[in-house]
Parts: sequence; structure tokens; C-alpha cells
Amino acid sequence: MKLHKLVMAILGLCQALPAYAGGADRLDQLLALSLEELMALETTIATNVKQTLARTPSVVTVITSEDIQATGATNLVDILEAVPGLHVRASHFAFRPLLHFRGANATQTLLMVNGAPMKDLMWGFGVYWKGLPASVIERVEIIRGPGSALFGADASSGVINVITKTAGKIGHSEAGVRLGSFDTRAAWMQHGGTWNGVDFGFTAALSDTDGHDPFIQEDAQTALDRSRGSDVSAAPGKAHYGWRNEELRFSVAKGHWRLHADYMHHGDLETGLTGTGVLDPVTRADDSRYNIDLLYGNEAFSKDWGLGAELRFRHLDYASGDGFQERPPGYVDGAGTTYPIGVINQLRSAERRVDFEARGLYSGFENHSIQLGVGHSWQDLYSVENRLNSLTDPGQLVDVSDTPAAFVPEKKRGIRYLFLQDIWTIAEDWELTAGARYDHYSDFGDTLNPRLALVWQSTDRLSTKLMYGRAFRAPTFQELYSKASLALANPDLGPERSKTWELSLAYAASRSLRLGLNLFHFAQSDLIAATGSPSQFQNTGDHTIRGVEVEAQWQATKALRISGNYTHREQDDTQYRSVYEADREAYLRADWSFLPRWNWNLQANWIGKRPRAGGDTRPALAAQTVVDTTIHYASRGQWELAASIRNLFDADAREYLGRSVPYDLPLPGRNLYAEIRHKF
Repeated sequence: MKLHKLVMAILGLCQALPAYAGGADRLDQLLALSLEELMALETTIATNVKQTLARTPSVVTVITSEDIQATGATNLVDILEAVPGLHVRASHFAFRPLLHFRGANATQTLLMVNGAPMKDLMWGFGVYWKGLPASVIERVEIIRGPGSALFGADASSGVINVITKTAGKIGHSEAGVRLGSFDTRAAWMQHGGTWNGVDFGFTAALSDTDGHDPFIQEDAQTALDRSRGSDVSAAPGKAHYGWRNEELRFSVAKGHWRLHADYMHHGDLETGLTGTGVLDPVTRADDSRYNIDLLYGNEAFSKDWGLGAELRFRHLDYASGDGFQERPPGYVDGAGTTYPIGVINQLRSAERRVDFEARGLYSGFENHSIQLGVGHSWQDLYSVENRLNSLTDPGQLVDVSDTPAAFVPEKKRGIRYLFLQDIWTIAEDWELTAGARYDHYSDFGDTLNPRLALVWQSTDRLSTKLMYGRAFRAPTFQELYSKASLALANPDLGPERSKTWELSLAYAASRSLRLGLNLFHFAQSDLIAATGSPSQFQNTGDHTIRGVEVEAQWQATKALRISGNYTHREQDDTQYRSVYEADREAYLRADWSFLPRWNWNLQANWIGKRPRAGGDTRPALAAQTVVDTTIHYASRGQWELAASIRNLFDADAREYLGRSVPYDLPLPGRNLYAEIRHKF
């Protein structure tokens, strides 16, 4: 019903508002950009200061809204596989996208939206996070490598900052609808303008889908049935992954001030499989996020000073609905107790946080740009409700909130931090960036993370970067305090730490060919893992990943651009090696404007063979290639049409799972989408 109402509102606006003629040329403009102009794109993610890609003291990728539209991406996660060294892994639990940089764990990736972290206190990676609708995104800025010297926790292997359309001035209005496979429906709209000197912007996106519902031949209960002679597993059967999304974003700005207000909700979210790999046909979860941000920015606050400040409020709540069905009806535990409704775990929690940061940029010293910032974060997991049937009468659920049996207690965390950075232009072609950030956590103490980067623009064609950075990941509340996790919590945990050395070269071989080479050495220490008997989270073990990333962009003709990348990694063969990530990955893309106002896009994503974990006798997960294609037409008026085919050749692509689900997780087969948008 909500989707129907939005579609009707969109049709009404299309009739009521004047036409917009400029948006139809945006894809043509993307191909019209020279490679020099692409490298001159400005970004702020590396230093909080505007810099071109060629001069940033990090390995940075920028994805524009034109890129997203050209590929037919419907969600943020659809476009991220194009980034060298970044793999989007689909979790078996709720089919959540987990973002892995350079073979590291997804918990070592920092994801932000308009500069605000998206992770939650309990789990660390966002328990029901499902990406962002492509229609709300203006651009995505990505660091491959450490970012803790600016952004603090979790920015160990990579940083992603999604900049929404409401973060800037919306220059036109737009509305669109999309239909696709798996009974997928979506509608969106945006509108912006100026009223009495105040800029305002608004975006809305609604969608729902039944999900691809992969067939699971055997689950974790199957093996237990086999050993006990029982037959209660729901396998063979389907893992249901349907969900719906509602997202509203609003902003107003005047002068140096900007106010953002966002609402995001996922509902009827089917988890498919439990965390332990048992088919769960019961759970229909939901989560809601509310954000309010007040931002101030003045680059000319005084003669030599620029000033920025931000005050952010976040609220997140999530619930498992009728509960996670961790074991199916009829399950018999080791003590011989039968669970007629299965083992059920109902969980609901809510958290809030308030963040404040102030920073100044001083340019009074010749050839230096010095940035100093301070901040404080108040984080509060203020409500945890937990109902179980596994401790008393197995036919009834019992409220165990605020008892030792609850999953995690209500807890608070405070963070104070200070950062300093100097960008020193040594000579016209040499730039040195040095900085550090000090964080004090109320639960585990202090950490200091420096960075150093030397950028040499040796010629107009060649840019060389030598970089070093330290980073950390803060332990989650589950690792620190959980009383009902598979592993015992440890309140004495410290952060995971890492050091990264990088060498990056960007070379313009000609006006039509650009090449890139990145070498990295990523050394992790104090990794948090469950060890011992009984199992408990501990800071233990080191792991090192070395790799090379090769990129190329070729403007074959005025109408045809071909780009791609290849990643090769080598890892220590230890228990900390990520079995989910292949050591070799490749990506190829072609954009062809074959007729005026027509654009064809083709993408191929190849993931190499993935060996099994130690003790797992299954053969390695075979290499796989998934090809997507999109055709886009923009009329001379206000209308645009697009059609996409995902997994064009219906490849049997799978995500790696442990021995509990022996045939791994099937990914979507061939699926199709068509959309129409109107700009005015």
C-alpha cells in the first residue's frame, strides 16, 4: 500500500511540475570526460580537505551517480564490486552484504553515510544492514587502506563514505519506478530548491522484494538428524530472504549551516538461515534508524582559519519479530528434552548515540595546511529485551531480560578523541601528509594511530605515493559483554591493531590510457578470536596479507570506454586467514554510447578459487564469473528508460559457507529489472 501511494504521488508530481532538460545528458557527459578530467575529480575522504585524486595521500576510488546509473545498480552493494580489492560477501544470515577489503574481515571496514558511521554497538557490522537505494546516492568515496588517523575505530582495511543527494544542493526533481525478478518493486522521488534563501532537498525510496530464496540441500540440523536418527530439519528447502525498505531523507541549508534528518526502516526481513546455519522459516525482523545532523562549515572563518563543526544524533532499534528459530520444531537436545515449537530466541534492542566534533584548518604557515580536531561520542545500548524457551518449559517463551541468561546487558560507551594533520607542500611536485589521532575509550582505554604519506607528482603523467598508517578495530559489545553467545565474553579485551605500508603509482600512458598499480602490506595484530575451552573471546594472533592491485582505463573511442582491475593477494596460512575471500579477483567493464542518447554497459566480475578451512575435506569452492548488462535510453525531454540483466549467463555462483551448510549458499541466478524515471 505504501508503495502504491508513492507511485500515485510520483505520477501526480510528473504532471504538476515543469520539465527538466539537463539530466538526460549526464551519461553522455560521463563518457565525454577525459582521463585527465577523471583524475582531477575532487574528494575529501582522505584528508577532510578537497584534493584531486592524483594528490590524495591515500588510494582513493570515487563512484559518481552517473557511474551508478550507467551500470543499472539498484543498491549501493551492486556497484562496490567494481572497486579493486573490495568483495561484497552475502551473509547466509538475512543475506546481508558484508564488505571485505583486501582479504580482511568485514568488521575492519568502516562504512559511513554523510560522514556518520553505520555500525551498531552490539554486533559491529549492522545486524540487518541491507545497503542503500541507489536513487538516494550522489557519490561514493572509498579509501583502500587505513583511515583511523582521521576516522577512528574500524577503519583498518578500508573506508567507504556514501554521500547522499540531500548532502548537497539538489538541482532538479526526479521520480521513478522499477520492477524486477523475485517480485521486486521499487519507487523513488527527489525534489529540491530554494525558498527565501534557504536551500532544501528531499528524497524518498520505497521497495519490497520476495528475495531469490535459494534452495538449501542440507543445513546444520541435517547432520544432527543423521547422527541421531531424527528427521526434523527443514532441509532440503528454501532459505527465504524477502524484505521491504522505506527511506526518507530531508535537508535544509543556509549560509554555513546545514541540517539533515533521515529515517530508514527495514521490515518483514526474512533471515533465511540462522547464524549457525539452520533453516529459519519463522523470523520476520525489522530495524529502524533515525538520524539528525547539524553541520557547520566555513572555509574562511577568519584570515588564516577555516572552521567546521558537527553535532549528530543517532537512534537504532532492531527486533527479531516472533524470534529466531535456532532449531526446528521437534528438536531434541542432548538432555533428551523435546522442543515442540523449536528453539526460539526473541531479541529486541535499541541504542542511541550523540557525536560532537569541532575542527579547524590553519593556513597561516607558508606551504602548510594544518588541521586540528577534537570530538566526543556518547553511545548507549539502553534497551535489551530477550525471551527464550531453551532454559525452562520448551513450549513457552520466558522473559530473561536483565538476567544472566540475556544475550547482552545494557551498557554505555564514551569516546574522546583528538586528531592533528599537516599537509606540507615541500615543492611544487612534492607533498607530505603527516597526522595522528588519539582515542580514549571508556571500556578499553587508549589508542594512538599515526599516518604518513609522501606524494610525488613527478610528471604530468606519473604520480607516485608512498604511505604508512596504523589503525584499529574496537571490540563490540557482544565480544565484551555477551552472556549467551557461542563464546564467552571478555570485558578485558583490547582493540585489534594493524599497520599498512603502500606504494601506489598512477600513470597516464597516453591521453586515452591510464594505468594504476598499488602494492600493499597489511599486518594485523591482537586479533579478536574465540579460543580455549570453554571458548572465550581473546586478543590473540597475528596475520599478514600482501597484495597487488592493477587498474586500467582505456578511452577506445569517443563513444567507448573500457576499464578493469585485477587483484592478487598472499596471506599467512594461519587460523586467521579469511576463508571467505579469494586471493585473486578481476573486474571488467565496458560503456558504449552506440547511438545518440543510448548507452550500453557490460560488467564481468570474476572471483577465483576459495580453499576450504583447515579440517574441511570438501573441495575448494570453484572460481566463478558473473556478467551483468544494462541498456539505458534518455529522451530529449524528461524521460529515461533502463533495462538490466543480472547474472546474464545464469552462472551457478555461490558464497562460501562452513561445513554446517555443505553445499554453500547459492547466489541469485539470472534476474531482470526495468525502470522508468522522469526528471522535471
